[in-house]
Amino acid sequence: MATSTSGIADRAAAIVGAEHVVTDAERRRYFSTDLSFEPTETASLVVAPGSPEELAALVRVAHEAGLPVVPRGGGMSYTKGYTPAHEQSVLVDMRRCNRIEEINLTDGYVTVQGGVTWEELYEALRAQGVRTPYYGPLSGRYATVGGALSQNSVFWGAARHGTLAESVLSMEVVTGSGRVVRTGTAGRRGSTPFFRWFGPDMTGVFVGDTGALGIKARATLRIFPFPAHTAHHSLAVADFAAAIDCMQAVGRFGIATEVYNLDPFYADTMVKAGLTVLADHPWSVHFTVDGASEAIVAAGIEVLADAAAPFGEPIDPIVPAVFRDDPFGAVQSVLLGPEGQIWLPIHAVLPYSRAQESARAVKAFEEENRAALDAHGIKISYLTLSSQNDFLFEPAFYWFDELGEFRLERISEEAAGTWSSIPADQDARSVVLDLRRRLARVFDELGAVHIQIGKYYEYQSMLEPELLGLVRAIKTELDPDGLVNPGSLGF
Repeated sequence: MATSTSGIADRAAAIVGAEHVVTDAERRRYFSTDLSFEPTETASLVVAPGSPEELAALVRVAHEAGLPVVPRGGGMSYTKGYTPAHEQSVLVDMRRCNRIEEINLTDGYVTVQGGVTWEELYEALRAQGVRTPYYGPLSGRYATVGGALSQNSVFWGAARHGTLAESVLSMEVVTGSGRVVRTGTAGRRGSTPFFRWFGPDMTGVFVGDTGALGIKARATLRIFPFPAHTAHHSLAVADFAAAIDCMQAVGRFGIATEVYNLDPFYADTMVKAGLTVLADHPWSVHFTVDGASEAIVAAGIEVLADAAAPFGEPIDPIVPAVFRDDPFGAVQSVLLGPEGQIWLPIHAVLPYSRAQESARAVKAFEEENRAALDAHGIKISYLTLSSQNDFLFEPAFYWFDELGEFRLERISEEAAGTWSSIPADQDARSVVLDLRRRLARVFDELGAVHIQIGKYYEYQSMLEPELLGLVRAIKTELDPDGLVNPGSLGF
């Protein structure tokens, strides 16, 4: 491995323009830090290519110099997805690769560059009367399509359409040596990216790799007509157990586009934001149905409302209506607690047959550590959602600590002015980081898996030897020198 990036700064500037090469120490530290509070190196060079072609040229230059390249999208990772493992690294800021290149209404797909945000894509497609099946994470105002593919993102549209992996048709990926690989029918000579499967599914290989196998330069996603009609339903339920049973009963039909639960902490957050309907309902379940006609939507809501009825009482469905009206407007609520607390989540994906067991295990973990939590003012919230037949469980830790530049620039000016003076609390932070690691082990014992694996969750140690050998062979083929996002997936 090379020892310095100093020799390629000029070559990078010749490719992307000197104004898109960052050498300032403070800015490099900013770009190299994610939301995890885990230790990281600071990349010695940050470069922002303006096209997939510039990206490939940049990676070739870094490869010739023997330097690691680390892709960064919207910067919303909390699992060290883009934090450099080595100081002498080139961090690739993908946000200038943000063109929507083709909206093909006839063949039902959209092709975008990897740095397009989900909000940009959603608005551009809505103007054409279409939408992708999975249409982004809560952080989609900043999160990019390429980053979400690397993480295998989940939220909006997931109850019916699954994770982003179920909506992507093809990708154009820049490998460790700067080669360009196109998957699906995009890789068939003389064809277009209209279909994912032509022989083995090579598109899926690059989903969820956190950039370990290559950098997403372009992606093609399915589209369909934007839903002409939408309806929502909300229920107040007694507790977490009832919420889980309700979500399973509703989600198994495959009718609802979204199914999710809010706990007392999130209910309080929503009430402080003006959604007072939750003031007396600390536990609630919400779902949304889309359809081509009022009759289809009404029939869907009727079926799901009947399925949900044994678990709670209907309340005004203002929460899902507000979220659907502005699906990416809750960034402040995602990044911070209602009083400016730090948000640091962990997650697990489980079958519904183990959902109740996981809820009991996490609650027991919380009570076992009650003294430490109370001593440092740490609270734990529970956000859960359905992704087709799967249960995604995202406990999050909240505590008062220094917010940092990244969080401050993504919240309202009023909140930033109020909360920017919160001092650092290293003791509480250390407790949270320890609890988070231990909670990950609780999920591991339950047989859970993870999306957005990054450099945080265990991966290789959990695989059977035959599968691990195959993954390693693919990594070696695509990145023989181990220069693409070292540390990701344990490589």
